[in-house]
Amino acid sequence: MTPLSDALTAAQRSALQALEKAYVAGQLDPETMTAALEACGISDPVDLSFLLASLDVLREWGVSAPNMTERVAETKREPMSDKQLQYIWRLCDEKRLERPDTMGLTKEKASELIDSLQNGTYDPEKWSVPF
Repeated sequence: MTPLSDALTAAQRSALQALEKAYVAGQLDPETMTAALEACGISDPVDLSFLLASLDVLREWGVSAPNMTERVAETKREPMSDKQLQYIWRLCDEKRLERPDTMGLTKEKASELIDSLQNGTYDPEKWSVPF
């Protein structure tokens, strides 16, 4: 990751959090919310529809949107995504490195692994599972 992509990700998270709060509070309609998210680069139509549906449930039942601390804690426990796994394999193949053992990796650890592969600091010993 580059400093610019890190800054973009952080800004998108903050923007998403602010928009979610405004939406759940009834300050934004679905069209305005979607347009604002797309303007920030958050544009996957399936994810957007699921996000709006989830926020509608929060709005209906009087619950506030999750805060960033709750999200970060959830991300640390979530298993890595298929996209992360595919990207790890692609980076290994491109760099002619043996693919590491990725069983049980969380999103957070997969991000660490991706960073090390991108930065040239990948240490196969760190990612191997002794038997």
